[in-house]
Amino acid sequence: MPTRSGPFALLLIPFLLGACSFDHGLRRTTRLLNDRLQATMAPDIASGAATVQPLSNGALVTLLGNADFANTVDARADRRRDVRASVIQGLLDPSLIRVAVADTSTLPVYQRQARVQNVYQYFEDNGLALTLVPDGSLPARPAGAPRPQGVAIRITLDCPANASRGTWGVGPVLPSCH
Repeated sequence: MPTRSGPFALLLIPFLLGACSFDHGLRRTTRLLNDRLQATMAPDIASGAATVQPLSNGALVTLLGNADFANTVDARADRRRDVRASVIQGLLDPSLIRVAVADTSTLPVYQRQARVQNVYQYFEDNGLALTLVPDGSLPARPAGAPRPQGVAIRITLDCPANASRGTWGVGPVLPSCH
């Protein structure tokens, strides 16, 4: 006995595509973030000063070693390369990201805290204060996987489901991961 499920199946197709598109948008945006970070940080990665590890919803950038982060006039005037600037240049729209910083080095606690505060201050000075989250916990790593020693910057995508307008439907379209 034949059933008439064809029209019903046609009604479900848009819902299934909509459910799949959010995940696809997040994956696409995550890939774009990682590609941008790899490109802008290529000299730092090649010199062994940094690593970029893709995460399912962002990236983990580790500034390797016991590097000092200069706060001199030369660093702020772009007279010398600053790995923190490379991280910022690789970011996407600030409304889509959250940034947490932790130090995984073996330095004394006061030095680790100073380095983390330095990176937070650098991000704030460059207009990214609203992206910073105080919790510097890092994502879980697979058992036995070594954690690079240095300042770890976890960049997490915080994607709204759909692009929308500002308050009351007026204003610019707010970004989304689609």
